[in-house]
Amino acid sequence: MVTGTGEQTRTGPARGADGDSEVLRDPRFRRLWTANGFRDTAAEVAGFSLPVTAVVLLHATALEASLVAVFTRLGYLLVGLPAGAWVDRWRKRTVLLAADLAYALAFASVPATYALGCLTIPQLFAVAFVASVAGVFFDVAHTSVLPLLVSKRRVADANARLQTSENTIRTVSPGTAGLLTQAVPAPLLYGLAACLHLLSSLLVRGVRPETDVARPADGTRRLRHDIAAGIRVTTRQPLVRLLMAQAALNNLGAGVILAVLPVFLLHDLGLAPWLYGALSTAGAAAGVLSSLVGPRLRRRLGEIRMVFVFSASAPVAAVGAPLAGLAPGAAVPLVAAAQVLIGFVVVGRAIASAGLRARVTPTRYMARVAAAAGVVTQGTTPLGALLGGLLATSWSAAAALWAGVALMALPVVLLARSPLRGHRTLPVEWEED
Repeated sequence: MVTGTGEQTRTGPARGADGDSEVLRDPRFRRLWTANGFRDTAAEVAGFSLPVTAVVLLHATALEASLVAVFTRLGYLLVGLPAGAWVDRWRKRTVLLAADLAYALAFASVPATYALGCLTIPQLFAVAFVASVAGVFFDVAHTSVLPLLVSKRRVADANARLQTSENTIRTVSPGTAGLLTQAVPAPLLYGLAACLHLLSSLLVRGVRPETDVARPADGTRRLRHDIAAGIRVTTRQPLVRLLMAQAALNNLGAGVILAVLPVFLLHDLGLAPWLYGALSTAGAAAGVLSSLVGPRLRRRLGEIRMVFVFSASAPVAAVGAPLAGLAPGAAVPLVAAAQVLIGFVVVGRAIASAGLRARVTPTRYMARVAAAAGVVTQGTTPLGALLGGLLATSWSAAAALWAGVALMALPVVLLARSPLRGHRTLPVEWEED
């Protein structure tokens, strides 16, 4: 199931050929763009292999599979806030490079222990956790380095190019990985993911923003002071606060669904891994379609109004997954419909909110605001995953899926009560340099 966090997702509206060509003229951005392609492919391959390895190969219970999902998203809860302050002090390129290497080492351990016959569920917990922490630093540094490579007005154009590549990779990778599991065991696919991260790290070495300098901590820049400043900016800006709150509530329900759906499909319904991958591909293909029509919808509706409409559509889009529990014979088309609809909605919502946070956040606070928002939005996902595992163990996977959809409906109430609901576009006076 595809999920998103509003402005957190790398996406944005295309502003025509001139905008795209301008960002692509910068060789530093081209390197970052290509590195992201390798990293996105690795993420999709590893993301597919993880539940298949846990459920099919190691016969994980619903609770164990949910705990794997918890560790996958635990990083933001544990290191999100200090990561923002640290990344603001460090060279962003160095952080991106270190994150890629951490990913590669963690992923390489899976095929190694599988070949030795000692791969276990606890090791998957550890690999998921290391990848989660590395992902926090990568995401925060990536959010901060992009405005250093392109102007703030071109962040949306750059994000649009990144998202187009990501959606294309997301469309191809799960289905391809599913077919590969017909020939090779799922744990061996982690070796491919490790190699892709090494390739990404080689490209990141060439990304050298001119203003990317380390800032030493001193008496006036204490860690707690920096964290507190980031939290203040995050909570006082009404648009950032709204996007953060609605994404957090949405991701709480999405966490339930993400944790339980692999068990429901692979164990309860007994779907083959290749079919599981094909369902993921269907959702990603819908995301590609959304990325094509989304910019036009954004111009027609306005970015603020489009965020509201697509956020309210998320629970309706996801309802096909729990309906499959009521009609097992129609489970595949129902889940496919849910994947397609939620894939379209998530990418559309991300397109609507692309670049909004960067436009209303002072540059010096970018990493800290990204981290503070990430703690809230990404931090609710492991809580939802844990809740999903407990519900699936106590009742059933289908019941847990219904609970996830109900939780995804909560942002609708928040948006309906927001004073921003009357706005169509971002007010000019809210923009920051």
